[in-house]
Amino acid sequence: MIDLLQNLKEKKYILDILQTRRKLIHEKRKPIINLKMKVRSKLLVGAGSPSPVEVGITLSRNYGVPVIPGSAIKGTFASFLYENGEFDKFSHIFGDEEKEGALIFLDAIPVSDLRLSVDIINPHFQPYYMQEKSPPNDWYDPVPVKYIVVGEGIFQFTVLEDLERSIKDSEKKEIKERFIEMLKVYGLGAKTNYGYGRFNDVLS
Repeated sequence: MIDLLQNLKEKKYILDILQTRRKLIHEKRKPIINLKMKVRSKLLVGAGSPSPVEVGITLSRNYGVPVIPGSAIKGTFASFLYENGEFDKFSHIFGDEEKEGALIFLDAIPVSDLRLSVDIINPHFQPYYMQEKSPPNDWYDPVPVKYIVVGEGIFQFTVLEDLERSIKDSEKKEIKERFIEMLKVYGLGAKTNYGYGRFNDVLS
């Protein structure tokens, strides 16, 4: 599967299409956040998604390349603010059951050739975890689980302002700063507790 994803013949063509579509959006509406960020550690998004292998990965439905869904970015940003005691201050950008949020989070798209790699977890205590009344110990055979991650690459993150809900410029600046901190420090996707999902700025 990784060879199929890594060696897409149309990869450059697909990246060009994605960037062209994003530029068309920017022509119609100036984003309040438009960042190109480089994967600093491994990235795994969609681990729980249906997949032909045991651990999933989110791919573009139309183009078959890894993307980060806007819903995942929005949810992670909300969690980041909540854990830092700032969610109430910015709750209006996310919306609720009564009204829409003030910001629109687009899918993060790849803007460089992504290097995919295989990672592994190697549980040693499967009988214990499967509740077979077996004690945890090292005499069990390990059960390797391999899965695909993004090892290197650059993604473009775009956040738009809802036309009907304006935000003050000072608040836009603060939101952007907190968003960058989320990507650099908090992480995005699965296994962030193990260092996955961090990004660095892309120097122009």
